[in-house]
Amino acid sequence: MKISLDKTIRAMSLALDLSEISSMESLDDAPKASKINYAKHTFLHHSTKTTYIAIELGRFLQLKDNIMNKLYISALLHDIGAANSFTKCHTSEAFIKSHCISGSKILKSFPDIEQINDLSNIILYHHENWDGTGIFGMEGNAIPIESQIIRIADLTESLFKENIPGFMQKDSIIEWIKSNERLFSKEVVNSLYEVSKKDIFWCNLDNLPYMPFILDNISPSLNIYLNLKEFECISNIFSIIIDNKSKFTATHSRKIANLAYKVSKHIGYSEEKCIKMKIAGLLHDIGKLAIPTSILDKAGPLSNEEFSTIKSHVYYTGIILNMIKDIPDISSWSSNHHEKLNGDGYPNNLDSMDISEECRILCVCDIFQALTEDRPYRNGLPQDMAMSILNSMAHDKFICETAVMHLKSTINYTD
Repeated sequence: MKISLDKTIRAMSLALDLSEISSMESLDDAPKASKINYAKHTFLHHSTKTTYIAIELGRFLQLKDNIMNKLYISALLHDIGAANSFTKCHTSEAFIKSHCISGSKILKSFPDIEQINDLSNIILYHHENWDGTGIFGMEGNAIPIESQIIRIADLTESLFKENIPGFMQKDSIIEWIKSNERLFSKEVVNSLYEVSKKDIFWCNLDNLPYMPFILDNISPSLNIYLNLKEFECISNIFSIIIDNKSKFTATHSRKIANLAYKVSKHIGYSEEKCIKMKIAGLLHDIGKLAIPTSILDKAGPLSNEEFSTIKSHVYYTGIILNMIKDIPDISSWSSNHHEKLNGDGYPNNLDSMDISEECRILCVCDIFQALTEDRPYRNGLPQDMAMSILNSMAHDKFICETAVMHLKSTINYTD
């Protein structure tokens, strides 16, 4: 099985951008190194716009293909270590260091692909300053060129306001960069000056959130494909980010993934299909990155509006995973795990005839795991009580009785 790395990274970047939208906070402090007033910056589409700026600079500098590939991927994922705290990762010096280290550690688990090695170091040093005043004290050309470019692209995007046309703010942004030239190499800062002279640069920043093909048109062609195990590796990385969204779901996705794999194995699916089911479990809640933590962790009952917001996470799961054209089965299983046999599930209100066996299995694994885990409003239930609830739901035709039977026999067999 071949899965496009390019489409996978773009989908994961979309997940990070959605996480940015859901993690809005008020900002009071600015980092000493830059002294930017972030108080009104929303960080909407931050990863995408930072990548656009970085790629334009890399093209101007005529960087080699392998460097452009690494610049493209690392720019899209540069804030992967702060997926749920984007505001803090740009305003608190302690958190800047923490998220650089965290992001670097996360990407050490990235599949070992020769054309895009060293992503971990690029992420680690993407907040370093040319004059050595950055978090780790790296200076000059000791900082990877990709990190240097992401640094200036990140700051430029942070100065950009989406509610003001680019042509009305370009002078003030460039003036700020000029007053802080010590932070950047002459080569990198001059590339920004030259690129930003063109009106199209600012028009593209204005329209990029609504016209993603703008980035498609200039991004390097990653003719790199993942096998299923490599894709599982990336999925595991994102399952950790997903589960860290809430303090109550520290291992939720990984436990469902393992449970779905065991059930699939128990009923005789092929090894490839078992791994696909595991991946579906790892990614089934990726849409929760778009949901505010205040709702996910709410201790009391949810309002109708809050519950509707929670329900939308499977919609976002589908949106994200459908970007990866090579995994339609995994995307379907992941995004339909809240469908019910009586047609009252979500997000598609599917009829029982349209709910596959794989979706039914993932559904019961999700419910069982959720029932046995602690939640803000209750402690986790014992396994026998959780199974009793599943049996009752199957009796009432909400979930599949056969899938419940498969789960029960798998648990009994493994116990």
